[in-house]
Amino acid sequence: MLQRGTSKRQFSRDDVMRAVAEFIVCDNQSLAVANKPAFRNCLVAMRPNANKADIPSSHDISTFIHNSFVDFLQNLKSRIQVSLFILLKLVV
Repeated sequence: MLQRGTSKRQFSRDDVMRAVAEFIVCDNQSLAVANKPAFRNCLVAMRPNANKADIPSSHDISTFIHNSFVDFLQNLKSRIQVSLFILLKLVV
């Protein structure tokens, strides 16, 4: 999400990973886009002193999406368990 502000944000590989993953998932893009030279050049243009390790590959993005989904499911499961526990306490 584009954020406006007067302060500069520090570069974070995690932020880049999250932004690229969000772009791929929310815009229904192929994971292969992360390896396309034109896309990678756009990322480098935004941070000219980036090195190869700063730019996520399709494998990095795939792993990030998978891990994020697993975390989401675990969080959802625990929230459902808590809700059921509260519901059962109210019924009993």
